Formats: sequence, C-alpha cells, structure tokens
Amino acid sequence: MSVLPAWLRFGSPTILTTQPTIKTDPDEAYVSSSSSPSSSQASIAIVEKADIINSQIADAKAEKAQCIVQTVVDTHSKLLELPHLRPDPVINQLLGNLVSVCSEIHDQEIVNNVLNNPNLLAVLPSLRQICAESESCLELHWAEHILQGGGSNRDSPSEVLDRLRSFPYYANYQDLTRLELCSILSATPSPPKRIAFLGSGPLPLTSLCLLNSLRNHTHPLLHSSSSSSPTDSTAGGQEEDPIVLNIDNDPAAISASMSLSLALGPHAKGMQFICADAGSPSSADLSEFDVVYLAALVGISQSEKEEIMLEVVGRMRQGALLVARSSWGLRTCLYPEVDLAREKLLERLEICVVVHPYGGVVNSVVVARVR
Repeated sequence: MSVLPAWLRFGSPTILTTQPTIKTDPDEAYVSSSSSPSSSQASIAIVEKADIINSQIADAKAEKAQCIVQTVVDTHSKLLELPHLRPDPVINQLLGNLVSVCSEIHDQEIVNNVLNNPNLLAVLPSLRQICAESESCLELHWAEHILQGGGSNRDSPSEVLDRLRSFPYYANYQDLTRLELCSILSATPSPPKRIAFLGSGPLPLTSLCLLNSLRNHTHPLLHSSSSSSPTDSTAGGQEEDPIVLNIDNDPAAISASMSLSLALGPHAKGMQFICADAGSPSSADLSEFDVVYLAALVGISQSEKEEIMLEVVGRMRQGALLVARSSWGLRTCLYPEVDLAREKLLERLEICVVVHPYGGVVNSVVVARVR
C-alpha cells in the first residue's frame, strides 16, 4: 500500500483553498484570493517525506532482491565445485538452504527484480540442471538404502514400507499428491483408474501415494464418487483396481523402482514399468490412460516441455487429463515454469486448473484436458 494516500488520509493537515472573491463595484472590479502560507508549506513537507519513505522502501526491496540473487549465485558456484551430487552433509545443507530461500514469499516487485537480474539469468539453466541431477541422486540413494536397510533379503513388505516412510520428504510427497488429486477431481466426475507417470524416477513416491489413495479411497471425494461411475467396474461387477505405469528413460531408475515395488509386495500392487523416453512415440500407448503425469524434471526448459507435451498429447485420447508439474515465483529457480497458454498447446489442450501452493510443497500443478 502506498504510504502517501494513508498519510494524507489520516495525518495530514487540512488544506484550505478559499474561493475567489468577486466584487462588482461599478468603479472597481477585481478578483482576490488568499491561502495560508503555513498550510501550503506543511503540504509540501508531507509530500517530500512521503517521497523519502517510498524511496527507502524501494531501496529496501532492491537490497533484498540483490541479497537473494547473491545467495542463489553463490550456492550455484559452491555446487559446481563439489566432486559429486550424491547426498552428504555439504550438499544437503547447500540444497536445503537453496530450497528454503527459493520457497520464500515476497511481493511481485522483489520477485521480478530477482528473476530479471542478469547474474541470476546467467546461472539459471545450469542451476536447474544441477537440481535435477541432485534430486535423481537423492532418490537413487534412498531407494538403495530402503532395499538394503534391513540387512536381510527376507524383510517383510511392511518393514520395507516403514523404511520408505522414513524418507525425509515422504510427507511432502503425500501433500503434493493430495493437492494433485484434488485438482484432478475438480476436472473429472470420477477418479482415474489408469495413470501413466512420465519421469517417475528411482523412487516413485507419487505413484505409490496415488495408488494408495485410489485403492483405499483415502480422500473424501474419492469415497463419494467411487461408486458413481459405471466405468469403475469390470464385466464381472468387481471394481477395477487402479494401475500406474511408470515411464523413465534411465535404466538405473527403472531397475531401482522395480526392485522397490517388488519388495513392497501388496503395498505396490498396480505398479507397472517401462524404460523409455517420455517423448518417444514408441514408449507407450497412452490412449488407454485417464491421466498422464509429466514430472517436473521432464524437459529443462519451456521449449523442451512444449515439444514433449505435444508429442505426449498426440498419443492420448480425447477427454483424458494431462497433469504437469510446474513452479511459480522464486521457485522457478529450481524448476522451470510450465506455460500451457501457448498457441500450439491450446489447440490440443483445454486448461482446467492451475494451483500455486504457498506452503512446503514446492511444485505447482497444472491440469489440462485433451481436446
């Protein structure tokens, strides 16, 4: 809120301007006006003070923006010096601080100053690539830890699940999945039964959380709509079990996620896997899926994401939903923003929902329907 209107409304002296006095004496006609010199001087002083305060506010915002830019640029430099991106105390602290800074909420002027800063723009592609690689390393590390944590090949599925839940960001994935399910259910009358996840990674937590919610109807909307759609049942009258097809182009990621799913036993019922490139026409027939997810790390720029989405949408059926993970504000330093309001995309997609979280969930959610 501007300081000047508030100041003038509550604290400024009344400025009086007298109406002109017109005399109609036939021998003398003149117009005279008078005003208080002290009132005029007080008004000028108030405006000057308001200008000073507004200038100080602008300087403070610029200083804050520069501080954020310096933190991000310095963190990028330190990350480049590391011998690897696998989890250890140093990289954990660097990335933890980076995520914390980029998750802060500021007014648009500060955000614009940060994102338009030349020094930040120069490191942004490299920084996003580092974040993508470090996230993959983190997931692979934890997938291996979960599988080996018990020290026995005979660990029960429940023991494996307990170790999975010890993943530091497990609750964050649950929150994100709940947000995405709410967004999906706002765009479709019935819960999805067949989901494809492009870029599932070595630790497919989203897929597991989706299956758990869909199978157990852990969301009120899922429970209320679970019996409302005739397509939810098979020919024998039994409700169709949900499935999630996990697609990733990294063989190590697919191998780790498959091993984890096997170890989870019934807790991973419905998980399927394909090692393929997300944008490859031969990767999978997507026409049979109700929802297709595009992970945040699929495509490192808007142009790459747009190209992949056009290819993916071309293999989806009309009416199916595309869910793309995006970002907003300073969080675009970590993940590129997905803009579906592009001419080619709008020809194929109807944008249904865009959700920007303000809390601990970093990714935004975009849901669009295939035309």
